[in-house]
Amino acid sequence: MMTTNLPIHRIAEEPVTNTGLDAVSYSFLLAMLPHFLNLPLWISGFALFALTWRLLQARARLREVPKWVLVPLVLVGGVSVFAQYWTIVGREPGLALLTVMTGFKFLESRTHRDILILIFLCYFLLATHFLFSQSIPIALYMFAVLIVITATLMSINQRDDSVAMIDRLKSSGRLVLSAIPIMMLLFVLVPRIPGPIWGITQEQRGGVTGLSESMSPGQISNLITSNEVAFRVNFEDSIPEQGLLYWRGPVMVDYNRGSWRQAKHYVLKRMNIRDAGMPVRYTVTLEPHGKHWLFGLDMPVRIIPGSYMSSEYQFTSKKPINDLKRYTLDSRLEFRVGLEEPLEYLLQASTFPEVENPRTLALGEQWADRYDNPVDIINQALHMFRSDEFVYTLQPPLLGSNPSDEFLFRTRRGFCEHYASSFALLMRAAGIPARVVTGYQGGEVNELGGYLIVRQSDAHAWTEVWLDDRGWVRIDPTAAVSPDRIENGLDQALPDVFATFKIGQRSPVIGRLLFGWDNMKKTWNDWVLNYDQRKQESFLHSLGLGIRTWGDMIITLVITMVALLAVYGLISWYRDRPPRPVEFETIMNAVLKKLARAGFRRRPSEALSEFVARIDVEHQQHDRQLERIVDAYTRIKYAKGYGSDAVLRSFRRMVAEWKSRSTERVEE
Repeated sequence: MMTTNLPIHRIAEEPVTNTGLDAVSYSFLLAMLPHFLNLPLWISGFALFALTWRLLQARARLREVPKWVLVPLVLVGGVSVFAQYWTIVGREPGLALLTVMTGFKFLESRTHRDILILIFLCYFLLATHFLFSQSIPIALYMFAVLIVITATLMSINQRDDSVAMIDRLKSSGRLVLSAIPIMMLLFVLVPRIPGPIWGITQEQRGGVTGLSESMSPGQISNLITSNEVAFRVNFEDSIPEQGLLYWRGPVMVDYNRGSWRQAKHYVLKRMNIRDAGMPVRYTVTLEPHGKHWLFGLDMPVRIIPGSYMSSEYQFTSKKPINDLKRYTLDSRLEFRVGLEEPLEYLLQASTFPEVENPRTLALGEQWADRYDNPVDIINQALHMFRSDEFVYTLQPPLLGSNPSDEFLFRTRRGFCEHYASSFALLMRAAGIPARVVTGYQGGEVNELGGYLIVRQSDAHAWTEVWLDDRGWVRIDPTAAVSPDRIENGLDQALPDVFATFKIGQRSPVIGRLLFGWDNMKKTWNDWVLNYDQRKQESFLHSLGLGIRTWGDMIITLVITMVALLAVYGLISWYRDRPPRPVEFETIMNAVLKKLARAGFRRRPSEALSEFVARIDVEHQQHDRQLERIVDAYTRIKYAKGYGSDAVLRSFRRMVAEWKSRSTERVEE
């Protein structure tokens, strides 16, 4: 069905058709589909209710909602959103308000202009997905829905129901694909402000890494079941052995009631690292987690801009990590630090509640009386974990008010935080300063990309003790109980109870596919989400075009854009140019030109046979050769079986003979 277009000043009067309303409704549902998981149930329900009401109303199954009813309902909707979030500013409140108001817009849509506004709202709603996720699947989904929305816009404007939807989708796809080079050009050359494109908002902050400023028994073991990537690492040289991959994170020194917490941070003024081995250089791409800590191999020796090293050798960012963070570090795997630790801090690292865990404290004091050398005390504790019936498990029993006593003397079943916490308390009871360090241990090498993947399931806790001649020394009691956990990973330590997330443990085909997918995500993170000012400057410098300043970028952008549009123009001209005539048409055109030069011009509406007959009548001569040429031309063009090369050669020879005789006519 064709609909007559109204003049532009009367578009507001053109009623909406059911076909146009249906197309916009489908576009809205596709644009909103992932958002339904991010919105309260009542908002999603209202949007679906408003859409259903409007579609049934268009089919005369429900009455139209009067405007005097809609106005107070709009006010109620806005107040309800405010009551839900106590604000209308922000990612989720803004999306909720936009969704509610779009629902009301559907209820009051009457004209062509109304559905145009709705389709533009669909574009806007689609773009908001990047506020919630910037993953490759979301980007692909948005690209597909963009084609659908554009096809809907074309359908609304064409007002032609006879065109199949698949044809509209093809036209929309070509239009969107033609815009990709322009999009990439703008992405690469538009000057960047400092900082990445996308970042997580305040609502997303809150321990995305799973680690926090405190640690209590059971906290890390709950995190182990997550296969989310914490960060990825590219090493400049070979990757160190698994047992050396301790990724230092939050350091905790305050202990009370079975829980360890971080102390107040002080900036380390001088990196006093002694007896350090050869440095290891690597680049970390850290996923956003909303906290301040950064992760580096124990022990980082170089600070990046915008960060500092705390007095506890915790690598810390000055701003929360709300977006992908990429940084290059140098670490020394052999080191001595903290030899000149202040007395006040050593006292803080030696205190413990005397009313809790009496058996643990008594055991530590007993070792202190028996051994004079702190190293002997440490070895005695590790020997206890190795020789006694301690079990490394993801499902330890619940502990009461004296967690270390119950763990060491009753359950003897625990995860890394149980061993680290109890070991540190034993050391303090024996007079040795100790603290707990949380972070990650190990990782999996991506065989295709040659980089290391560190997941949440690699979360770990260990201890550090302070010795007079060595400073802070890392002691991992988990290694005494379960060496496989440190040397080979958690899946090897607990093969029967832990479903491994390591890609390399799967079949070769699936493993290569998963490694390839992770490598693709890493490239997406590095070159799209993390394409900041530094990355842009480095990339443009590598092109060797002399682009250094924002002015250079803008000039290059204008020149390249003009060249690209010129290419588009040439492609359009080439595609729309008249088709090249076939050979027999070219031959026949040469005959007509010769006749025109002789004064015989064919009229626009005159058939060739009529043209030849008119020539015969006007000059009272009959050109049999010309008649044969016209007859052969007609047969070649319209009859079957006359398009062979032999027929074309004969036709060409016939014309050549006629030309040689000029306009001489042969009388019958």
